[in-house]
This record gives sequence, C-alpha cells and structure tokens, in this order.
Amino acid sequence: MAERPVILVVDDDAPILLLMRNLLREFGFDPVTAASGQQALEEARKRTPDLILLDRNMPGMTGDEVLCAMRSEGALSSVPVFMLTGEPMDPAEIRTLGATGAVMKPFDVSALVQMIRAHVS
Repeated sequence: MAERPVILVVDDDAPILLLMRNLLREFGFDPVTAASGQQALEEARKRTPDLILLDRNMPGMTGDEVLCAMRSEGALSSVPVFMLTGEPMDPAEIRTLGATGAVMKPFDVSALVQMIRAHVS
C-alpha cells in the first residue's frame, strides 16, 4: 500500500485543527497538526510534509513569519504551502510571500481536497 501523503495543518484554533485532522484522515491523508508557528516549524523539521495548510493570522509567530522561516530551510523550501485566511489574498501578495496559494475560510471541503490532491500526486 502506498504511503499516505503527510499534510501539516497549522492553526491556533483547536476546533479547526480537530476538524481538519478528521477530514484529512477520512480522505486518505496523514494529518499532522500544530497550534502555533513555533510548533509548526518543529513538526515540519521532524517529518517534512507533502503539503502545508498554514493559518495566516496567529498570535506570536504569524503565518507569514512561519512561511518565511520555512522558505529559508533547504528541506522545507519547496513544500507547497497554502495560506488559510479569512480575507482575500491578491495573487501578487501570495507570490511575494512565497506561498503556493490561499484558501479562504470557511472553505469548501471538496475543493480543498481536490486542491491538496493536485499538489501531492
């Protein structure tokens, strides 16, 4: 059996992490969660994920800062990262940050799963 793609979900909202963990597992992924920017970096370094869903607005280390730190590390520099955000992001802003794309909250589950599959296959 093929290994399940590892998806790192980073969000400071515990109910969202629980929802995402269950949802991703149900669709055949291996979810790893982190509740802070620092924890996200630690988890990503331990087990390089196939894709990262990163909350943009978190206390302490923001999603933008986490992404900047990841892009400066060899093993994490090319991992697809999608910013989870409650506000629209301009394509130029996404490129400037070094993100692969953005996912608006609340998100459409089937569209999210399709997008993940398109980037991990």
